[in-house]
Amino acid sequence: MQYILAVLIAILIYLLQMILYGRFWDENLTVSISYSKTYADVGDTIELLEQIENRKPLPLPILYVKFCSSITFQYEAAENVSLSDHYYRNDIFSVLGNQQITRTQTFRTTKRGCYIIDSINLVSSDLFMRNRYAAVADNHAVLYVYPKQLTDRQSLSLTSSIIGNVTRRTLYEDPLSFRGIRDYTSQDSMRYINWKATAKNQQLMVNTYFDTQNSEVILLLNVDTQTIKRSEPLQEYLICIAATLLRQFTRLGLASRLAVNLADSNTDRPVISDLGIGQEHLQKLLQILALLNLSEEPMDFLSFFDGSNSLFSHRENSTAYVIISNYRRDDLLMQYRSKKQSGYQLHFICPEEKGLAPALPDVTPWEVNINELQFNHN
Repeated sequence: MQYILAVLIAILIYLLQMILYGRFWDENLTVSISYSKTYADVGDTIELLEQIENRKPLPLPILYVKFCSSITFQYEAAENVSLSDHYYRNDIFSVLGNQQITRTQTFRTTKRGCYIIDSINLVSSDLFMRNRYAAVADNHAVLYVYPKQLTDRQSLSLTSSIIGNVTRRTLYEDPLSFRGIRDYTSQDSMRYINWKATAKNQQLMVNTYFDTQNSEVILLLNVDTQTIKRSEPLQEYLICIAATLLRQFTRLGLASRLAVNLADSNTDRPVISDLGIGQEHLQKLLQILALLNLSEEPMDFLSFFDGSNSLFSHRENSTAYVIISNYRRDDLLMQYRSKKQSGYQLHFICPEEKGLAPALPDVTPWEVNINELQFNHN
């Protein structure tokens, strides 16, 4: 009789816990995954935080937390993972009632991009490991990995030279800071003539003003390349040059704007940012670069020169334009030289594989050794 009673009690306990787990296993259970930072550079070390909070007395003897991470992340610990086109993690926890657990995974970023973990698969069981229960939890973890900043000696030298040309050529006269009067020359504008001084001296005299520093640079990035078959490492290098220059512009206090001949997912038009200044604006520009999808077909870069996407509608001495383009065929060079002849301040940077850099008098060559580029393209 005692054995029968014990069996009945065991069956009752089993059925009771099965009902309890079936109804309440995921009640007051919160699972979230987040990054320790919202943005990073290629090569930075980041922490992935898994947080579990079970706010009920019912324990979870086993809880599988499954999610999809980027295969470009290099984790220090590689257990409980499956590799294919993504990095599938399957972490196992044992959670007591009213317990909170935080687990940290460390990884290194290796590729530019925006990485989102938007869902988590949860699998648990009852006390006897006989029944499985599953659910999907929403998640919102976003990490922007910015393009690699160029720090080698050659890149720093070229960057400094370009920055110097931009800042030197974008000095303009401030009409509110009167400096003095001098004789008129054929290069002076008629609007600067001082008619009272001219009448007094019986010859044309012009006002002069102190120079003030330009505060606006528009960077035009062309991801199309000279060759028929696009080279992704070279395209990534173009993006790295853009990111490096934008950081320098911001550090010098210059307002900047970015245009890229790839489609904006919201407008289906080329990517064109607003004009802005400061670190907050720089973060927006770097996020734009992080989101660029090189698998898409480049749009017409010449539309930035003329047409509805033109950035040259108003010529101002206070604006400098910097073109980054490996593409350098006649159609682009003609537009570039035409704008320069019209008085625009243009600078053309042409990155190319070592030994293939163009010998063009008004284009700055930037030699690149593709074999030495440390980009991950898995």
